[in-house]
Amino acid sequence: MKYSFSGHETFACKQHWLKKGLDYIQTDNSFGDDAAVVHLGVGKNMVTSIRHWIRAFGLVDENDNPTPIAEFLFGENGADTYLEDTLTLWLLHYQLINQEKSSIYHLAFNQFRRERQDFTKGHLERFLRRKIEENGEQFSDKTLESDIKVFLNNYLSTNPLDIEEGYTNVLQELNLIAYFSTIDDSGKLIDWYRFNVGPKADLPIEALLYVLLDQYPGQQSLSLAALANDRTSLGNVFLLNEIALADQLKQIPAAYGIYTETAGNPVLQLQPNLNQWDILRNYYGNH
Repeated sequence: MKYSFSGHETFACKQHWLKKGLDYIQTDNSFGDDAAVVHLGVGKNMVTSIRHWIRAFGLVDENDNPTPIAEFLFGENGADTYLEDTLTLWLLHYQLINQEKSSIYHLAFNQFRRERQDFTKGHLERFLRRKIEENGEQFSDKTLESDIKVFLNNYLSTNPLDIEEGYTNVLQELNLIAYFSTIDDSGKLIDWYRFNVGPKADLPIEALLYVLLDQYPGQQSLSLAALANDRTSLGNVFLLNEIALADQLKQIPAAYGIYTETAGNPVLQLQPNLNQWDILRNYYGNH
């Protein structure tokens, strides 16, 4: 698969853009229309960015038709049209990695974070260059620098001291990436970032089940090792090590599955005929 970078016009995805973009195309509008700037109330570059993000999150197909997850979350009777529930943010985070429309997310969470838990922008850029070269492609320095900046801004507040701006970008509340700094030998401040690997107290069981049923359709018996380490697995998507993941799986209600550790073989046994949409409906109906 060819990698995809840029398209966001240097803008991280704002909380209200996904619903705004979906509402716009539902009325037979096109992002290419001159009137898009007026209807969406943003500049031309932001119009392009909104279109990029609803595609990157897998909320529309190549013809800009809403996908099932978009209809479920943001449709006329959507489960969480204004992103008020943390589950929705976890689902969107998964979508961004799984769709691979913006390659940096898939590469960072599936591969890069296993090479380095703490990293600088330079570390991430060198990793991306290596993967791009292995894939026989080329991208400019400017493109990669822009993608890295936007990637970090989607998960981190661009101004932690500004309360109003604190949670403007869509996935910051998940606390998946942290910022810290060090001083080098010459006294220069170095920006560092950390993947927050470990327990996730605010991660609903339903998010895990949705990913399980999406990634392993028809499978009932799943090993802890696979769930922790497979491509776009629970461990990679939600930054859970095997201990944290096992603790999460033990909380799955018996109506959905049973986690056992028999003879040193940790396995999740899902109930037959589970439906990911029914699981989500039950969750949002009770919240």
